[in-house]
Amino acid sequence: MKKIIFGKCYAFSGDASLEPMLAKSLELYTDAGDREPEVNIRIGHAVSAHMPSSINPTAHKTFAHGMQTSFPRIDVCWERAGDGRLEVEAVIKPRRGIRRTVHKLMSMEYPRGAETFEQMLHEFVLVPSVYFFKDVVPIHAASVTIAGSACLLAGTGGAGKSSAMLALRRNEDVGFVSDDIVIMSDTARVNGNMAWPKIYGYNCIGNAMKSEILAGRGWIDRAHFNIKNHLNSANVRRKMSPDRLYRRVEPASVPLTRVYYVVREDVPEIRVSALGLSDAVDMTIAVISAEYSVFHDHLYWEEYNALATARAPMLTMAEVTANWRRVLTASFATVGCFKISVPFEVEHAVYQDSVSDLVVADMTAQP
Repeated sequence: MKKIIFGKCYAFSGDASLEPMLAKSLELYTDAGDREPEVNIRIGHAVSAHMPSSINPTAHKTFAHGMQTSFPRIDVCWERAGDGRLEVEAVIKPRRGIRRTVHKLMSMEYPRGAETFEQMLHEFVLVPSVYFFKDVVPIHAASVTIAGSACLLAGTGGAGKSSAMLALRRNEDVGFVSDDIVIMSDTARVNGNMAWPKIYGYNCIGNAMKSEILAGRGWIDRAHFNIKNHLNSANVRRKMSPDRLYRRVEPASVPLTRVYYVVREDVPEIRVSALGLSDAVDMTIAVISAEYSVFHDHLYWEEYNALATARAPMLTMAEVTANWRRVLTASFATVGCFKISVPFEVEHAVYQDSVSDLVVADMTAQP
């Protein structure tokens, strides 16, 4: 299976038992046809024989030509082939029996198997893979298209990006690009990230969203949501495939014209102001650095192991950050950057309506 993802050609292979979930996770991406792959990804349950040269800490292994990043549910080996292709092997760790049941009951999502697989694939394999390319950058932002071009709703976790994005789906001209992490090229184009959007309990206030996200789920799943939602609507969520939420999805690249940073601050009302280029770049780097630390820790460990064993690291955080700054500066210079200031206390429905209205008005007013 070959797909165009984040502007690159990815070839997938692996255990036959995982093929249905892999196909489901990738179905919204465009088939690559005869294009030569730039990334080869194998996904399975058994790890190939790799002899590490160092292991510091136990979650990170270094090899002669690559590294392994270990996470609670998946191990991922990264290696550069002689022809420059990125070779990736992902090994899923099984979770069975009582442990699996307890984890589901304690989690925010009560996840189905396909939902867990899709999240692991995007979060620990696909998004980290872009770190190894110099012409793209990951941005912690929700993104949609309006009138043929894309805008980003950026900010820290909990700022209201996804809430505003869900409100925007009421507009028939809106297309889905990404929910949480969007990949931007050095030519100011954004590439669709078809990871399934996360919908929190508070996103269901005053609308029909709850019925949508619970449709087809079992009674334990529904009870789990209702109980957790009653206790704290910020501590429960469900996932839905983007094509169930939006009339149109945009898996290919589209031009970026606006960046909106949603910032909670001490203001009397929601207001919009221009955001300088250097501030927009610095804020973007600060947010993604903090929000994706689960992978960034491994880049620091890779550098540590390289220094300790007198070898060249596969990739360092310093290299990544320098590349981000270059790509962001070049691309953001060609788009409009703004800050949406939001009061600490504002009704959820008022926030959604206000932000979605101002974004649609600004995007459609462009020549």
